[in-house]
Amino acid sequence: MSHRLFVGMKSQRMATAICRAEHRIIYAAPGVRTDVAKALVEAGRRLGTEAITVVVDCNEDTCRLGYGYAEAIRLLKNANLDVRQSPGLRLGLLICDDVGWFFSPVALYVEDDTHSDETPNAIRLVGEQVEACAEVIARFAEAAADPTSPEPEVGSQLLTEEELSRVEKNLEDVPPLKFDVQRQVRVFLPYIQYVDLHLNGCSIDRRTVNIPNHVLNRTASQRLEARLHTKFDLIDRNSNLSGEALKRELDVIREVYLRSLGQTWKNVMLRGRRDDFDRQLNEFRKKVEKHQKEIEAKLQQEINKSIDEIVDDFWKQVAKNPLQDLLGQIMGKTPSERDAREWLRYKLSECFPKAERLIRRMSLACVFRDVTWETLNEEGFLEALKEAFPLIDWDKPFEEFNAARQKEDGREQNSGAGPET
Repeated sequence: MSHRLFVGMKSQRMATAICRAEHRIIYAAPGVRTDVAKALVEAGRRLGTEAITVVVDCNEDTCRLGYGYAEAIRLLKNANLDVRQSPGLRLGLLICDDVGWFFSPVALYVEDDTHSDETPNAIRLVGEQVEACAEVIARFAEAAADPTSPEPEVGSQLLTEEELSRVEKNLEDVPPLKFDVQRQVRVFLPYIQYVDLHLNGCSIDRRTVNIPNHVLNRTASQRLEARLHTKFDLIDRNSNLSGEALKRELDVIREVYLRSLGQTWKNVMLRGRRDDFDRQLNEFRKKVEKHQKEIEAKLQQEINKSIDEIVDDFWKQVAKNPLQDLLGQIMGKTPSERDAREWLRYKLSECFPKAERLIRRMSLACVFRDVTWETLNEEGFLEALKEAFPLIDWDKPFEEFNAARQKEDGREQNSGAGPET
């Protein structure tokens, strides 16, 4: 029998140890893998279900992280093994007869289950250590018979059918990604991030207003009347209310931090520059807010001025050939200058936006997205990334990504010795 204390305990080795047990098995961990569950079910047939103790943290998160599978817990429940619930449990214990292992459970979201004695994740327990652990877990039966008895330190409640069914349904509704896919994506997560950056509503000097042709009393054939509109600049193109200065400053930020990967993948940035980028954007947002406050009153004045200019130029045409809408609102048979002006100003005010509404639309929109497995596998993506950031040494993430893909394809085998007994 080996006396090694630090060992590698992956699920395959645990299953072998369980199969060799002769009188008791205690398994406590966040979750359980399928091979371990099958070994526990077989041990229950061989030793009796009362010889098997299982404690897990059965919830959606532990399954998504890859500590175990809901399907494996279902195998245990279907075999009439008592499975106890221990919320938040994040360490592992396996006792087979008089030998035990305290192990660090592997989250498959983070890494593959490749532990061996050369890369240990467990410590072998013997003698008093094993019995001490077994005793605090075995208190469950005593506490159930006598409420005054101390409760077990982990797994004080049986896992109910309702709890397991809820987890199964949540995972069925929103299935987790395969863990090998998630690990491939994680290779690149520390390096790059997609960024969609837009300045909205600040180009007021470029906005135009559609004025229906009939409002200005510009005659057209009946066939074309519904299609004709007069496009009018909202404010003077040379107005000092323009947001061009803000746009130029944002273009500088884009140039410093963002790189384009073309129309397919848009803009990306290095995650290492994220903190600096966020500080720049926060300062820029303050400038956008200051611009909003400074121009609100002036903008409404500019809009009113534009309306006045149109009224001055077109009121005579309106008065000469008034629409029925205008005639229905005056006492006389022909509109006066004041009637024509007020009616035209009212109609134009319906076409022109209010300054307050325009100001509210001014904003800086920045959306971050992480790289996906599908994108990493798209032809040309990695080459575009190298071209966009030629000063970055991309060999390391490329090698890790390719190694992850090879492992997914089954071209790399895990190594590990048999169980310690």
